[in-house]
Amino acid sequence: MIPGKPCDKSIVKVSYIMNFVNDTTQSPIKPINETMILEVGKKISQFYCYTSFVGDSIFSSGIKNGLSQSLINENLGKYGMGKISWRIYKNFNGPGTTTMLDALGMERFKCEESNERPQWKLSGDTIRVIDYLCHKATTTYKGRVWSAWYTSEIPVSDGPWKLCGLPGLILKANDSQGYFSFEANGIEKGKTEDILYKGEEYENISRKDLNKIYTRYYSDPVGYITTNPNISISLTDGNGNKAKNPKNFPYNPIER
Repeated sequence: MIPGKPCDKSIVKVSYIMNFVNDTTQSPIKPINETMILEVGKKISQFYCYTSFVGDSIFSSGIKNGLSQSLINENLGKYGMGKISWRIYKNFNGPGTTTMLDALGMERFKCEESNERPQWKLSGDTIRVIDYLCHKATTTYKGRVWSAWYTSEIPVSDGPWKLCGLPGLILKANDSQGYFSFEANGIEKGKTEDILYKGEEYENISRKDLNKIYTRYYSDPVGYITTNPNISISLTDGNGNKAKNPKNFPYNPIER
């Protein structure tokens, strides 16, 4: 658990339901859902998984209060594990930059790069999302075709994941294949909280090298984790018999 260092104060906090498909070979396709949080400050924003945040808080509180690891694990089990491991910061290293943090096994990676802004095509179509009038825009971005709905009632040029660059906050977005979608279900304004940067102890890595690691990890996650000599994993089936290590986990990255 990394407590984080304050880097800005949030002026808007938005919760989104994120639906995503890891296994595109399933028929019918079965989306997974997760609650995500966007905190927008005057200079910096961050986007992260709420369940992972709760897990971090439980773990930190348990350590602080001297709980045993088994009791901490029991408390964590009540909330489940976050399905999204990455965290996105926009503008942390200056305007136009993106910092992505991710954890694979015991390793922690930090990928910093210029934030390529989507080139949006605005539309006259409108919908309402949690009672905000939203206008439609479309773009091809990071290998996918996206539709987004933004509200000028909240003049913040930000949104979920790396989506941004519209004249208002993006409250809903989805890709054309139906593999990824975000929809806001709650907005909090007027309450300032610290935006915490948690990447101080993470290892710098390029996008190219990170993609190679993702490929290695999802082709053999147990083999990848146990390259660390201090870690051993033994898997059993429902009858307590030793099971083979899983191979070739479904992998459908949001960024291609």
